[in-house]
Amino acid sequence: LDLGGNKFKEKGLRALLKLLNDISSIANTYNSNHTLTHIDLSNSSPCSKYAEMEKHILSSLTINRCSDAPSQKKVIETQLNSVLRMELCHLQGIEYSYNSIFANIDDVFLPNIIALVGRKHGQDELYRMLIATAPDLTSIISRRAVLPERIAENAAQVVALNAAHVRQVADLKAENLQQTAALDVKRLELERELESIESGQGGVHSLADTSIASIQRSSGKKRDRSV
Repeated sequence: LDLGGNKFKEKGLRALLKLLNDISSIANTYNSNHTLTHIDLSNSSPCSKYAEMEKHILSSLTINRCSDAPSQKKVIETQLNSVLRMELCHLQGIEYSYNSIFANIDDVFLPNIIALVGRKHGQDELYRMLIATAPDLTSIISRRAVLPERIAENAAQVVALNAAHVRQVADLKAENLQQTAALDVKRLELERELESIESGQGGVHSLADTSIASIQRSSGKKRDRSV
């Protein structure tokens, strides 16, 4: 990116620096621009503050150009180095607090991060981080001792839940069988009632036919006498 024809002031350099390495959080550093590899800043102001910004801009460009994992390297080199992080916060107009970095880190990962800081930035940085994270590390140790018991409790809850499910299924099956049996009984009663009605109607029809035949015979006899 050739910006040599532009005379940068503080606001412009700060915007470029934040584009390449936003120090406001680990996530923002990780998601900063990692593809820009060259910027020509030959016409920028020579004042000391601008020079500091240019130094960090060029450092970020070097990481982008030379590292296989620039996002991770920027986090390790700047976020986990309290001196550089303080400088970048000051240059980007961000309030610096050493402990603010830990708000975005899960306590479980602290031991690994502390070991990484010791390897990359030396004993002084390691000591500062240990002091800042001592309460959280103590909590992790206590939690680690409790976790097996919590896991066993969780397994027992799963067993109890499965047993309750089996009981509920059995109760539902029993209730279903009971209701089905009651409905079968009711169906049989209705079928008998229907048979009874149908057989009764057959008897009525037979009686009616007999009566009609008797009336017809009686009428025939009457006609014979009158003749």
